[in-house]
Amino acid sequence: MIEERVFRGGQYAAEVEAPETYRARRKKLQGNLDQGGVALLLGATDVRGYGDVGTFRQDPSFLYLTGVELPGAALLLEKEHETLLLPARKPNLEAWTGPKYGPGEEAAKELGFEAVLDRDYSEVVVDARRRPVPSLIDRVADGVREGGTLWVPLPSGTLGEPSPEQRIVQTLRDRLPSFTVRDLSPVLAEMRLRKGPGEIELMRRAIVATIAAMGAAATCVRPGTREAEVDGAAFAALRACGADGWAFPPIVGSGEAGCVLHYDANRGLLVDGELVVVDIGARWGYYCGDLTRTFPVNGRFTRRQRELYDAVFAAYEVAVATLGPGSTIAAARKAAFAVLEGSGLQGDGGKKLGQFFIHGIGHFLGLEAHDVGGESPTLAPGMVLTIEPGVYLPGEGIGIRIEDNYLITEGGAENLSASLPSDAQAIEKLVARR
Repeated sequence: MIEERVFRGGQYAAEVEAPETYRARRKKLQGNLDQGGVALLLGATDVRGYGDVGTFRQDPSFLYLTGVELPGAALLLEKEHETLLLPARKPNLEAWTGPKYGPGEEAAKELGFEAVLDRDYSEVVVDARRRPVPSLIDRVADGVREGGTLWVPLPSGTLGEPSPEQRIVQTLRDRLPSFTVRDLSPVLAEMRLRKGPGEIELMRRAIVATIAAMGAAATCVRPGTREAEVDGAAFAALRACGADGWAFPPIVGSGEAGCVLHYDANRGLLVDGELVVVDIGARWGYYCGDLTRTFPVNGRFTRRQRELYDAVFAAYEVAVATLGPGSTIAAARKAAFAVLEGSGLQGDGGKKLGQFFIHGIGHFLGLEAHDVGGESPTLAPGMVLTIEPGVYLPGEGIGIRIEDNYLITEGGAENLSASLPSDAQAIEKLVARR
């Protein structure tokens, strides 16, 4: 039986929040608009052809404001009004992709919008006469025709193809004498940084699924196992928990591959005496987990591996101690670096260990694994971030990373992945469970 939520496109997400939650976010965004201002946000399109694999995934900010997973959707906000625009239903396409809401009062009621209209130009018959129904771009043009402000998310870089919103702006420039364009991205980023109770609950579920996946991965770790088998066991476990899928391509890097930060081929063989870095994350209702553990392939760290692991763990603990309202990710990074530099251990070429900590200490986590925000935002309750120090010694074939997910609270920080072992002795016991 097809559940009612499938009409929302909800077959892609394990769970979404109530329409009232998304309406409140839109109201908050509308508070940033002046009279005559219009905000436009386009959802993702689904351009897969016959035989393509994968599933549709909505644009994170669009989902944040709407809870709508339907492909080709658009959101138009004015100071006092909101409109969701959807492509008309196409029965022949729905035979392949499943039923979807289209324009109409039923969709408006179920999705929690004032109105859900047709995204494309159409006509209706009223009083025996054909009447035009404006398209999305016509509605945007009407909103800024008198010199108003159009708010759209703009890409951070200047290179590459223009975004769909930028192409609409270019088209409007040819039609209208004057209007102002402002970047909606900073407003959305500020809103998304601090998570509400519903978001935190979805993240907890994503992290629980990730912990289960990491436990399944650990049981596969042994000499002669392929990285792909570890990858597959982790994926089976997170799906068995009910998670949507991966938050990002999984990393299972053994030996020297563990020194490649975004290695995701996962085609190598686990070798006796080496380490394997497993960096994975489940996605639940679009919200992400992101955990890393480093396992000794034969179940026991060598003396050198243990010394290095303990140094990374010490850096991890010092970084965690900095977390709390008023601090920053940068402060955690500097604290971790100082510990590694002062550890007395050396890496390739006799350099201090801190020279092999080659990435940041962490990042914000949410609708994306690398969520909005960099190192500079001051930490505040409701923010969720990763802490993940590491050292990488390609000359020795040793990569080590430890990563957990933290929620900033009024009194400090809560480790959302605390049930997953992280110290060296506990890691050996986890592998021994195989």
